[in-house]
Amino acid sequence: MPLSIIGVPFDLDQLQVAKGRAPEALLAAGLLQRLRTAGADLSFELLDGALPAGEPVARIGAMLGRLREAVAAARAAGRLPLVIGGDCLTALGTLAGLGQPEQTAVAWVDAHGDFNTPDSTLSGYLGGMPLACAVGRGLTQLREQVQLAPVQERNVVLLGVRDLDGPEQALLAASEATVLNAIELVQHQAKIDGALKLLRAAGQLYLHLDIDVLDNTTAPGVDYPAAGGISSKVLHELVASIAASPNLAAVALTAVNPERDIAGRTVQAALDALDVIVAARNTQQTLRR
Repeated sequence: MPLSIIGVPFDLDQLQVAKGRAPEALLAAGLLQRLRTAGADLSFELLDGALPAGEPVARIGAMLGRLREAVAAARAAGRLPLVIGGDCLTALGTLAGLGQPEQTAVAWVDAHGDFNTPDSTLSGYLGGMPLACAVGRGLTQLREQVQLAPVQERNVVLLGVRDLDGPEQALLAASEATVLNAIELVQHQAKIDGALKLLRAAGQLYLHLDIDVLDNTTAPGVDYPAAGGISSKVLHELVASIAASPNLAAVALTAVNPERDIAGRTVQAALDALDVIVAARNTQQTLRR
């Protein structure tokens, strides 16, 4: 399977700190070797670390613009983009690189909804707003800088969510997005099947995996841990089902913070999940031949 790995060495607009250190940690732990063993034909690119001076939003927009170009180039070359590192704002650059927002479905696998806006946020944290921004809610300057037209809310599925603040919960309840919490991923197969059917019906599918969806004991190296996460088994079954979708167009792995990790457990959990995604993709492509 032709796979273009794109490393994002930024946490917001800060280079090589916290979540921006994920690409180097994943590489050091054997990412390329493992994915080659799983059957991937790899290329690797690390985004340029030089950002222009200015306000954080503008600097983030410049970085995401580079990501947009890298994703678009990978797709043009017939390769599946795999974005590693950084925070969830990378989704904006990836989606912009895919284009065709009206035909795009989003599988957002995350402990958090990331559905706040500048008007609703209690913390002001930009990393809690990317999914709302992607569907046209808030951060207009950033969305325009990245050249991202909004995706359709009805094509968005949040999976494993368990940590929503009040205003965010209200926004999601009033939206057309589908939400399955961590408990539903374990107990309600019919809801999972319905979500997968929705995702597969779109022209293209973006799989966004925030590692904090896992239980904290499995993935302790995250900035915003929340109790009650899913097991590796549940995650692997979920991402295997999504990765087997013929319309899969891009994958992202975010929120690994090596500075908070314990004995490399989070990095290993991330590698295990990527192994599953690549294996499922290879199986799907073999069946299509």
